[in-house]
Amino acid sequence: MPHNSAPGWASETPPQSETTGSIEITVQGYLNYKARIGKRQVFLPMGSKLRDALAILRRDLGVALGEQAYNDAGELREHTVVLLNGMHCRHLPNGLSTLLKDGDQVAIFPPLAGG
Repeated sequence: MPHNSAPGWASETPPQSETTGSIEITVQGYLNYKARIGKRQVFLPMGSKLRDALAILRRDLGVALGEQAYNDAGELREHTVVLLNGMHCRHLPNGLSTLLKDGDQVAIFPPLAGG
């Protein structure tokens, strides 16, 4: 598992004052994102949305997440697959605005193509 010392990642233990009112989720990358994202625990404030978790990934991984996941406007590309607890974000009632809860699992796959 890659080590990341950026704030919000479980590899850096947050001070007690920061953990009050926070949630812990698991984020895991697959295929091309496995080496970049790995599997990590992320601490977020209560009331955080799925898009907030993705914004932290983008901020902390930057180029490592790359243009493959985001377009020039900084929006998640349509074909990047994001699952929350096994459900594609497009099928969630609130999409990327879905509120996260403690213990949620987020999986991220790069755009897939085939034929």
